[in-house]
Amino acid sequence: MKTKFKSAWHRKTFTEFIAANVHNPYSSRNEYVAAVFLLSADKFLWKRARSALTGYSVNFKSLDITGISTESYALFTAAKAVYHGSVDISLHELCDVNLIDNSTVMTIFAGVMLFRDGIGLLNWRV
Repeated sequence: MKTKFKSAWHRKTFTEFIAANVHNPYSSRNEYVAAVFLLSADKFLWKRARSALTGYSVNFKSLDITGISTESYALFTAAKAVYHGSVDISLHELCDVNLIDNSTVMTIFAGVMLFRDGIGLLNWRV
């Protein structure tokens, strides 16, 4: 399966962050890479999340998510769930077309695939 980015901006933001902050992406924990992938999918969310990231961890408690959209909240919740190994977003919520748009759902699925199979899905070059 080819992992799709939500947009060209998403691809650029994710790859620039990983290249600048992670020495070897293949040695990073899959949950970290997946969380960064999901958080970087939305400009407004990324602006808030950037300060909560280091080269190896995400401090979700420090993220201020007030005023984010439903799609941004879905990405945030999925990133947090993947990172902490919890279930904070339901399949019912993901399937509700009135709640979350198709591109956000596909981005969440791509994040789950990154968690499961690692950054190799992106054909990353070290």
